[in-house]
Amino acid sequence: MPPRSLRFLILALVLPVALSGCSVFQKKKTPPPCPPIYILADTAKITKYKPGPGRDLTDVEIEAEIAGYKGDCFYTEDGGEVAFQISFTVKRGPAGKREGSELSYFVAIPKFFPAEGAKGVFTVPITFPEGVDVARTTDDEVVMRIPIKDREVVDDYEIYIGFQTTPEELEMNRRSK
Repeated sequence: MPPRSLRFLILALVLPVALSGCSVFQKKKTPPPCPPIYILADTAKITKYKPGPGRDLTDVEIEAEIAGYKGDCFYTEDGGEVAFQISFTVKRGPAGKREGSELSYFVAIPKFFPAEGAKGVFTVPITFPEGVDVARTTDDEVVMRIPIKDREVVDDYEIYIGFQTTPEELEMNRRSK
């Protein structure tokens, strides 16, 4: 066999083996997208007043808003995990406490209601540096485990976040729109 033909034969035999390790020829399994996360408009803001009947500007302890969230999701054989952190913008009002306060918020997956694990309520401490009345804070990471079954649509597992409001606070939010 002439040397040129021999090289071609060797190349023809070795090339497929060498290329089999290339990711170009491997099929990548694309994971499903992350579930959608929504900030509920009726509970995205909250105004806390000092105890008592007063509800004017001088009675405001804290005004807060959910500023956003960041996170990611991961999938295993058991389902999905969504991990995210929520950020808040908080303003101390005229009746606000100097030592700080706390706010409660929820994370819920309506598809699981009325099960106990369908909604989690979390408390975030609020502190203001000396001489500052507006602060931004981010709470610890929240992890939601979702038992996604094969071929289920991940969009069915919508996640909602908002402040845990009293009926009075919720009604006030709805009237202010």
